[in-house]
Amino acid sequence: MFGLIRPTFSRDRCRSLFAMAVRLTASATSGTSKGSGSCGPSPGPSKKPNPGLEKIRKMQEHFQKDDGKPIHLKGGSKDLMLYRATWALALLGLLLQIHLFAMYIIY
Repeated sequence: MFGLIRPTFSRDRCRSLFAMAVRLTASATSGTSKGSGSCGPSPGPSKKPNPGLEKIRKMQEHFQKDDGKPIHLKGGSKDLMLYRATWALALLGLLLQIHLFAMYIIY
C-alpha cells in the first residue's frame, strides 16, 4: 500500500500521462503523432456580422420610438387584438363572479 503513494511513482506517472496528453493533442491538431503541441495564432473574430443583428436593431428602433403608444400596443393589429381579447375575458370573468355571488344571495 505504501508503495503506491511514493513520490517518485507519482512523479513518473504524471510525466508519462503528460507526455501522452501532449502526443494526443499534437496528433489531433496536426494529424501526425509528431509535434510540439503548440498552436498557431488564432484566426480572430469573423469579419461578417450576424444577419439577425440588423433585424434586432430595426426592432429596437421601432419599439423605442416615442409615438405616444404604450409598449404593449406598438406591435400592430395583433397586439391590439390580444389586448382587447384580454380585457374582454377579464370583464367576462368579473361578470360571471358577480352572477355567481348574486345567485348565492338570492337562493
